[in-house]
Amino acid sequence: MKDNLKIISNFKKTILYLDKIIVNFPNNEKVLKDKISHAMYDVLEYMYMANEVNNYNRVLYQKKIVSKIKMIDFYLKISCDKKYISYKKYQKVCNHLLNNLKLIYGWIKYEKI
Repeated sequence: MKDNLKIISNFKKTILYLDKIIVNFPNNEKVLKDKISHAMYDVLEYMYMANEVNNYNRVLYQKKIVSKIKMIDFYLKISCDKKYISYKKYQKVCNHLLNNLKLIYGWIKYEKI
């Protein structure tokens, strides 16, 4: 399946990287691991939905994408604080998330024009 938006292909790369990281979480942190995993796939789902709907609903999905990405950042911050991931990995993933957020904000700005 070919992706029409650059943001979708970028976020898929972020998901693959995050999947490798969260595999090493301890078993007692299954909830945190599941929250990160579900949020990642929700973001991807919202991206596809935003790409297919009309302008009014698109902005709603775009705002959901932004909030989910911010939640992923929060979950990763908790993971870093609890030493489940290193600070270097946290920074790398957050840079990917920040780049994705910039693309989404540009997409939102483009839609308002």
